[in-house]
Amino acid sequence: MSDKPVRVLVADDHTLFRQCFCDLLTRKGYAIAGEASAVAEILELCCSSAPDLVVLDIQFADGNGLSMMPRLLDRFPGLPVLVISGYCDLKLVEKALSFGARGYLPKHASLEEVEDAIRRIVAGERVLHEEILAEMLSAYVGRPGGNINKALNDEETGILRLCGEGKTYKEISRSLFISERTLYRKLSVIREKLNVSNKVQAVSAALKKGLL
Repeated sequence: MSDKPVRVLVADDHTLFRQCFCDLLTRKGYAIAGEASAVAEILELCCSSAPDLVVLDIQFADGNGLSMMPRLLDRFPGLPVLVISGYCDLKLVEKALSFGARGYLPKHASLEEVEDAIRRIVAGERVLHEEILAEMLSAYVGRPGGNINKALNDEETGILRLCGEGKTYKEISRSLFISERTLYRKLSVIREKLNVSNKVQAVSAALKKGLL
C-alpha cells in the first residue's frame, strides 16, 4: 500500500465479526473509516467519513445491503464496494455486480484473500472468490453452447475447468498425468492467450469470452 492507508468502511450487523474484521484490517495497516451495524447508517457514514472502499454485508436487521447500493453509488459514483457475505448464491452475486459491486467474497475467505481483493479493487479491478468463479463455471458449462471454444484447445479448456473447480496445481497435474512444471508452462500459454496474469482471471476471462 502507499504511505496513505486505504480507508475502509465496514458495514455488517454481526458485532463480533465486524469488530474482529476491523481489528485485523487495522493490524494490516488499513484505516477504519467507520463501522455500520445497520443499512440506515451506511449512507450517513459515507457522507461523514469519505471512505476509499466499503465492505458490505447483505442481511441487516433493518434491511438488505444490496438494495441500498443504487442509492449509495448514485450519491458516491465510483465508490468501490466489496461484498463479503455468508450468502453466495449466484443470483445474489449477479445482483450485487449489476448494482455496481466491484467484488464478492464469502465470509470464510482468508485474510490474504481479503487483502488481495481490497488492493485490486482499489486499483480498479473486479474480484470474485475462486469458489464463486467455480460455481459460475459449473453453471455456464451446463448451458447450451457452453462448450464452444475457439481460442483454447481441448486440453487447455480442461485445465481451466479444473482450476475453476478449485483444484490445486498438484491435483490438476496428477489428474492429467503431467508434471507440475509442464502444467505451469501450459497455464502460462493459457494466460498469454487470454491476456491475463493469474488463473482466477483466466477462468473469468474464458467465461466472459464464451470459451468455456
